[in-house]
Amino acid sequence: MTCSEYTKIPTLNSMLKNLLLAAVRSFKKKPGFTFINIFGLAVGMATCLSILVYVSHEFSFDDFQKDTVYRIALNRVYPEREVDFAVIPHSVAPQMVLDFPEVVDHTSLFRNQNVASFQYEDKTLSEDALVFCDSTIFSVLSIELVEGDPRTALTEPNSMVITESTAMRYFGTTDAVGKIIDGPGGNTVEITAIAKDYPKTSHFEFNALVPFHGFPFFQQSNWTAFSAISYIELAPQASPKLVEEKIPALVKQYAEGEIQQRNGISYDEYIAAGNGYNYSLQHVKDIYLTSHMQGEIKPNGNITYLYVFSIAAAFILIIACINFMNLATARSVERAKEVGIRKVLGSEKRQLIVRFLTESILVTFISACLALIVAWLFQPVFIQISGRALSLVQFLSPLNVLLLVGSVTILGILAGLYPAFFISSFPPMGILRGTFKTSGQGVSLRNFLVVLQFTISIALISATLLIYNQMSYMLNKPLGFEKERVVIIENAFSLNNDPQGFNWERIETFKDELVAMPQIQQAGYSSSLPGDVLMGFVVRVPGVGEKESLVTRMIGVDDDFIEAMGMNLVEGRGFSKEFNDSLSVIVNESTVTQLGLTDPVGKKILDINNEVPRELTIVGVVSDFHFESLHNAVEPMCLMHLASGQGFVNKFAVTIDAGGVEGGLSGMEAKWNEMVPQAPFRYYFLDSSLEDFYESEQASGKLFTVFTVLAIIVACIGLLGLSAFIIVQKTKEIGVRKVLGSSVSGIILLLSMDIIKLIGISTLLAIPIAYFWASDWLDSFAYSAGIDWSVFILSGVGALLIAFLTVVFQSTKAAIANPVEALRDE
Repeated sequence: MTCSEYTKIPTLNSMLKNLLLAAVRSFKKKPGFTFINIFGLAVGMATCLSILVYVSHEFSFDDFQKDTVYRIALNRVYPEREVDFAVIPHSVAPQMVLDFPEVVDHTSLFRNQNVASFQYEDKTLSEDALVFCDSTIFSVLSIELVEGDPRTALTEPNSMVITESTAMRYFGTTDAVGKIIDGPGGNTVEITAIAKDYPKTSHFEFNALVPFHGFPFFQQSNWTAFSAISYIELAPQASPKLVEEKIPALVKQYAEGEIQQRNGISYDEYIAAGNGYNYSLQHVKDIYLTSHMQGEIKPNGNITYLYVFSIAAAFILIIACINFMNLATARSVERAKEVGIRKVLGSEKRQLIVRFLTESILVTFISACLALIVAWLFQPVFIQISGRALSLVQFLSPLNVLLLVGSVTILGILAGLYPAFFISSFPPMGILRGTFKTSGQGVSLRNFLVVLQFTISIALISATLLIYNQMSYMLNKPLGFEKERVVIIENAFSLNNDPQGFNWERIETFKDELVAMPQIQQAGYSSSLPGDVLMGFVVRVPGVGEKESLVTRMIGVDDDFIEAMGMNLVEGRGFSKEFNDSLSVIVNESTVTQLGLTDPVGKKILDINNEVPRELTIVGVVSDFHFESLHNAVEPMCLMHLASGQGFVNKFAVTIDAGGVEGGLSGMEAKWNEMVPQAPFRYYFLDSSLEDFYESEQASGKLFTVFTVLAIIVACIGLLGLSAFIIVQKTKEIGVRKVLGSSVSGIILLLSMDIIKLIGISTLLAIPIAYFWASDWLDSFAYSAGIDWSVFILSGVGALLIAFLTVVFQSTKAAIANPVEALRDE
């Protein structure tokens, strides 16, 4: 190494040291200014980081699955409507493996909608995440077994695979392979394998897997009834688009006979009548964020919200950077004399730019460190609001840390670039003579930045209020049944103690005991309830419209269910012990409309769900009721008496008096423990369950609120900078006005008018942005509250008031200052 190289290293080190020391001295001169600057950036960065953690978590769903796995989705076309289903006929996927060389494997599954009860020794085991599936599930979906053979784990009808945590819950150990438990109906089940706990970041979840090939229905060909969620695995180079193009011919080939037998017409006539089966493939990694079909295993996320949150994160960071620029330029007059002296003493413009950029980057890195601390401290709150198991530590992988460091450096340069060039360009002679003035271009830029800040903030306020309005509408809209104070006993299946069939007398006795309690108004039992996935039930009018059949939903109910749920019977009667209702049906108004019936009570319809159709008599009509979220329009519905053999007793609906909830629950539990000591008493409130429909919207609404508040805080910090700049620029003008008799309130109004004008412009710009976003978002709901224009007025007035108070705080100090100090010529 040469002598010159030895001297170069300490020179660079000393230069860097001098730059850092100069920056620290500058910070110490104005500690309040420095704190506001760092705090504003830190809040913006912490918000942006929290959003990135959330967005990264949502995009990570199913990233552990194989890239060649797809789910088969169905767009079912009816003569007057279309419905998207995640549940399809179970014969489609295995036939694709046989007929399409591109498809190498398949699996199908469906989740049990009710609580299953098992018995092990003297312990009762309840399971609400039980999934029935093909034995091929382990070769298609990425489920890792820690014990057991995936090739044979589910080949036997009475086998079961459970997760490690389920094994601990059941048996207190994960060494559970070979253990025998008693299942529903007196069947024994053997634990054949233990799986690793399935990641929560998946559209699919389970605690226990059992094979469904033991059910006779799944041994039969089925091309029209929705029965299972099906996945296929494609060959590595296969085109999913090509596979999709082959499906229509496959459906026609194999479904034609079934449709002809059921409807008495050919497949082509059936399609010409307005029906259709349009299948498509969904990549397994896209399901969680992009699929919102009927029959989903659990509520999915929404990719639109992630795009909005990402844009919000970028905007909040932009607002924070704007603050930095405004605050830096607000100090420009104070630092002008420093720049003039340094230039007179020989400092070049390049050196001054490096100096100011060093300060900018240092502030940014300090803010970034503070942002990490703030994000970590508030992570539990963010987890509670979002409802997600977020982890800042997991997000901060080496690659992400490197990206963050690079981003912070770039951010520091970009945020400080304009102030550095702006301040370093001051003419030294003008500064030292006291004739220096800032350019009109700088004022215009700062005004533009403030308008941009508050346009974003007002748009966020409007979006938050519109989301709140829609959430309030959905949670309070009449649903066609009583949801308040309705308690659902979810494992009513356990009331049966007869392996040969239901013990109806025992079930009726339990219901009578409940109704006899003073706190209980009414009770009824059913196969399913609103909120459950309801399978299709095909009917048509005999002799008329033979070419058309109607796919409805079906719930099996008892005599008292309609009254217990508070449904409105608009025509005819309900089910009753006075009649033999095994071939009776109660339909909703949509069914009447779709079938084109007039005076429907007493009319016959055909139940064509089995090989031999049977006639059903309509004995009553109920008002349409929402058994799904308000994203979907009400569909046709048939209520069948459980005595008809349609469905099993799965759930009890019990209406409790307003003042007797606690006593009613205690009484029900005591009676349950008396009659069903082998099974735990499990219940939920119907209104709470229905709110799960809107889990994604509610979480997004809360996050929007938090982001909006933070955006406003950061924007107001920027206003402090701008108002400080304006006040410094108008110091002498304020002094002259006070000497001439202007009041404090008049001066405050003068200083505030410029800001008020800017907020008014921001409001006008924000309204169309928020309106078009809200219109698009509300289109995803079949029923919406619409757009209330008062929201935009409230948002603008709110932002104006917040901004005005911020400026008043700064302006008051200038307005009450001694005018002599302002007019003194230094």
